[in-house]
Amino acid sequence: MPGTAPVSSVQMDNTETQGLAADDGDGEANMSIASHIFGTVGGVSGFGDFDSPATVPSDGLLADIEGMRSHSRLSRQEISELRHRLLSNAVPSPSNLPLDFSQLNMNDLHGGNEKREQSEQRRDSLELPGPAIPHWMHNRPYGSLDFIASDRNPEDVGPLGDVAVSSQEQQLLEDVLSVMTGIEGTYITLSKQPPNPDLGLYRTFVVDSSVEKSVQALVQKVLPVCSQYAQLVRFIEDHSEHHKGLVNHALAAALTTLLKDYLLLVLQLESQLRSGVLTLHRLWFYVEKTAPVMDLLASITAEITKTGARGGAVLSLLQARVESLTGCGKLQELAVYLATAAAQPYLDCLAAWISRGHIKDPYAEFMVQSNEQCTDNEDNVDEAADQDDSDDNKEGNVDTYWQWRYTLEPSNTPSFLTSYADLILRTGKYLNVIKQSASGGRAGASSAPLQLRYSPDPEHYSASIETAYAAASKTLLHHLIDDQHLLSRIRSLKQYFLLAQGDFISQLLSMCESELSKPLDDVLPHRLEFLLELALRTSNGAGYQDSIHTVLLPYTLLDQMMRILSIETTEEQEHRQALSRLDLTGIEGFSLSCSVPWPASLVLDTRTLFCYRMLFRHLFYCKHVERQLCKVWLSNQACKGLPMSTRRSYTAAFLLRHRMLAFMQNIEYYMMFEVIERHWHQFLADMNKVESVDELLQHQSHFLDKCMKDGLLTTPDLLRTLTKIIGICASFASFILRSQKIQEGAELSPTGEDDLEAQKANPAYEETVPSASESFEQTIARYDIQFNGMLVTLMDKVADLGRQDYTDAIINILYRLDFNKYYSSRDDALTNLGECSMQAAPVDDHEQDGAAGSSVQG
Repeated sequence: MPGTAPVSSVQMDNTETQGLAADDGDGEANMSIASHIFGTVGGVSGFGDFDSPATVPSDGLLADIEGMRSHSRLSRQEISELRHRLLSNAVPSPSNLPLDFSQLNMNDLHGGNEKREQSEQRRDSLELPGPAIPHWMHNRPYGSLDFIASDRNPEDVGPLGDVAVSSQEQQLLEDVLSVMTGIEGTYITLSKQPPNPDLGLYRTFVVDSSVEKSVQALVQKVLPVCSQYAQLVRFIEDHSEHHKGLVNHALAAALTTLLKDYLLLVLQLESQLRSGVLTLHRLWFYVEKTAPVMDLLASITAEITKTGARGGAVLSLLQARVESLTGCGKLQELAVYLATAAAQPYLDCLAAWISRGHIKDPYAEFMVQSNEQCTDNEDNVDEAADQDDSDDNKEGNVDTYWQWRYTLEPSNTPSFLTSYADLILRTGKYLNVIKQSASGGRAGASSAPLQLRYSPDPEHYSASIETAYAAASKTLLHHLIDDQHLLSRIRSLKQYFLLAQGDFISQLLSMCESELSKPLDDVLPHRLEFLLELALRTSNGAGYQDSIHTVLLPYTLLDQMMRILSIETTEEQEHRQALSRLDLTGIEGFSLSCSVPWPASLVLDTRTLFCYRMLFRHLFYCKHVERQLCKVWLSNQACKGLPMSTRRSYTAAFLLRHRMLAFMQNIEYYMMFEVIERHWHQFLADMNKVESVDELLQHQSHFLDKCMKDGLLTTPDLLRTLTKIIGICASFASFILRSQKIQEGAELSPTGEDDLEAQKANPAYEETVPSASESFEQTIARYDIQFNGMLVTLMDKVADLGRQDYTDAIINILYRLDFNKYYSSRDDALTNLGECSMQAAPVDDHEQDGAAGSSVQG
């Protein structure tokens, strides 16, 4: 039948161009599926020749007509009329086109192609992947297999209703077969009205109104199939362009294979028509089985076109259609066939990613996107913790790169791979770590290429993905432990950040204490770096000393922890606004930082180092307050030479100092041995059994979480109370030491006037010298009441926490702080004092929060 040969040739060219045609074996399977679905007209042999009134007469036929003048009985006038009639009823052929092809516009010849014209203009203005499509491809109407609206005048054709019903049926059969292949008929023409979207038809047709009503009804049944064929042809042509992506290319190729069988059905109907056995009822009998198939294909393509889906989004639509057709037999098989063909390029890209870490995605339709230029994006924790820390920004660059170098694109993730998306991302990332590291000579890719095939069942992909992930993770784990010496680095962090290296922390405090006692803005960072390096070189360290650096933070540990703990809560904005640069001392803002090279920073990332840093701030400040109380003990030794009457006034101070020192030492012992060492041994035991990088990260995170939780840093009420108590201890030590210095200075000065003036210039003078209404004994008594009350409050809160979430490590602190029932025997009275002391402190709120806050790092 005319129009059939161009369909096959053009569609085969498009298929070969995209390189998506199936091999011979698959072709036979596809043909069997399509022919089984569309069906064939049985008992037909040969197709026969015919002349359709909607076709262009060939040059040979016109020559024969001219030759009839000498051999035929027809007159010259009758032959001229016959020639004129053939030419007037024919659709213009390419040979009849004007010489100036630029004058032609697809919009002039194609009905309803305004959207296509707008699409081409948008495509010119956007940078789309793939080679550009030449403009002349869209300016040649006969390059398309869609309907071409003719400029024929309907008045040139007489009404078909004037002839007999049998003749009407015969003529309409010719037109129906033409319309079924995208060629406008004589009495069945394209509607000039735009198609109704509610009907879901791409094209609408007009049948000669003079035709018998019963015949019209039969024709109207077949016309939706014609419209769906036109829609499929338009989809194939539009989605075979480069920028539509490989998934759409593969889907278009599968639809082309199915349409070949549809056209074979039309040819078989044509053969029956030439044999004189085809009627409209018989035509509808054969087409009726094809109508649901064409409707399914048209609805799928219409949904893809409407949503503009590409890549994984197309596969999600096909997967949803497969699931919705459960129990529909052949229609579900057809949907599975389309999904299988469309998914193959995507699954090939997935196989390359999880087996070799490569992304072969020329049209940006894969679920994992490679971002060559990564932008700085700090998460809430990083922003809350270290806004102004330049060292952290340097450390975070690697984390930011790794976080944003490869990212998931949810819109390109097929629904049947959603549950494996994170696993797929990490598998390829791990393979890229091995390739990018300096000693990445290990084989990161599978020797045999991975083959993936589509299946409607998501569990079908589980084995392949998990096997690839296990291999990549295990290879990276050996690389980190054996080549990067990861465990040695973690041990060095414990030595320096968790104060396991005793001589180092003692020397660091001795060397830096005078410098850190200054206001934060007066501390010289380069001097701290020099003193830190000196302490590292003179201690028996665990190595990696060059990676340890100092950092001064403009906020207390309490402020930092409160802001982190308030993320995504109603108090977040309050803490975010309240955080400002406080008037801190160097000891309150001092911390360490560590530079970790790639790829060890994959495990020791910025968040992990933040946890180590907060634990260090807590332990370091506790150690500092303990040393201050020890200095108070040394200064008290000078009182032994005083008369007994004078020494009695210091008795209360001596007792309070002893209780405070015992408290600080018990807190440090609890943190160092009952929390850190306990969980550290469990961490090492878990590391000996680790088999993947994920397990390593999980054990590392679990170790730090337990240290933070059991160290009372993640419970806001306990953290505030502990901060208050340590602040009281630091304030008491400062008060005693400054009082002694004032007294010693007065004794050395003959008149004491010069030294008194110097002391009055000190901002802390009013704080260290009792007011006229408060003697030294009264000041010590005030400290004693506040310390005892806060300590009992702390023990009550620890007991409440133990009842809610029992942890033997936290409960042990109760027995250690109140081993002889000294405080519990005075519980009622001290609890009332503790409630009062929460509001009244010996120093301003900033000094208490800051002092204890620095110690409570976390």
